[in-house]
Order: sequence, then structure tokens, then C-alpha cells
Amino acid sequence: MSFPSKTDREAILRTALEIVETQGWSALSMRELARKLGLRASSLYHHFSDRNAIENALGAKASISLLLALKSASAGQKGKARIQSLSTAYVDFATHNQALYHLIAGVPTSSDTHPDGKALWNLLLDAVGALTGDKDDTSAVVALWAFLHGYVTLEAAGKFGSSGAEGGLERGLSALLTGLAKKQNIL
Repeated sequence: MSFPSKTDREAILRTALEIVETQGWSALSMRELARKLGLRASSLYHHFSDRNAIENALGAKASISLLLALKSASAGQKGKARIQSLSTAYVDFATHNQALYHLIAGVPTSSDTHPDGKALWNLLLDAVGALTGDKDDTSAVVALWAFLHGYVTLEAAGKFGSSGAEGGLERGLSALLTGLAKKQNIL
């Protein structure tokens, strides 16, 4: 006789994300997750082998969500406008989904090799390559990613404060894109 499942993978992931968003990553454990779901911790192991497996699944979901946001924001655009749209969508995603963004950019997990992580990279590589004329301009993509990640990280840490970084994203991005378009080494 089979027993009805009291939970599924999606419910576990939703609850795990809820814990992380409200209490931080240190609060996520199989025991806390089971408590929130009203289950025994051992029940979770039918769906995930451990906490790392949950983080990896959330990382995969994060990569898919970011990829869809970037594709939607840049659809039909070319050149600098495309990269500006991708960049704005990237910052918006990171700002509004800090816990998921942390999995994409802050914690090395197996989601780094997830097919959607590769698709994210290829989307940026295509957009940047179209601007620089080099279809495999890895260093330019790294420069863009480092700039965006740095901006997001500083903003999340409150480093811009009330003195304002208004216009800082746009100004920095404009300078970076101008340099990339000219294929100049900034230094």
C-alpha cells in the first residue's frame, strides 16, 4: 500500500527559499526545513540528499529565472541598448532576489555548471561579442559581469548610502561599453 506524499520537491524548495529570505542562509537546515513543513527531517531525504542538494536545486531555479529575465528585457534589441537592458535586468533581479542571486554569484555550487548557467554566459557573450566584434570576447564579458556584480554587491551592502550612487550604474556602464565598443584596453 502506498502512502500519499505530504510534500514534493517544489514545496520543499519554496519553503527553503522562504527560510533563507527571512532568516538567512545560516538558518537553512534539514531540521528547520522539516519543522516548517510539518514533517520529520527524514522525510526530506526522499527528495533531496542533503542541504547542498537543496542549494543546487535553488541555484538551478535562480539561473533559469535570471536567464528568462535577461532574455525578456533584451528581446529585439541590439548593440549598447541590448547590453544596457541586460544590465538593468541583471541588477533588478539581483536586487529583488538577493537570496537566489547569492546562489548564482556568491556561493560555488554545482549550479555553476548547470545548463542554464551556461546559457546565461552565452547570452552575455553573444551580446558583448556583437558590440566588440569578437564572438568569443570572454574578457569583455568578465569585465561586464565584474562591474555588475560589484555594483550589486556594494548596493546590497549599503555602501552607497544617502550620498547617492544615482546615475552611477548608468555612468559606469556607459564608460565600460564605450571602451568595449572601441576595443580599447582601459589601462
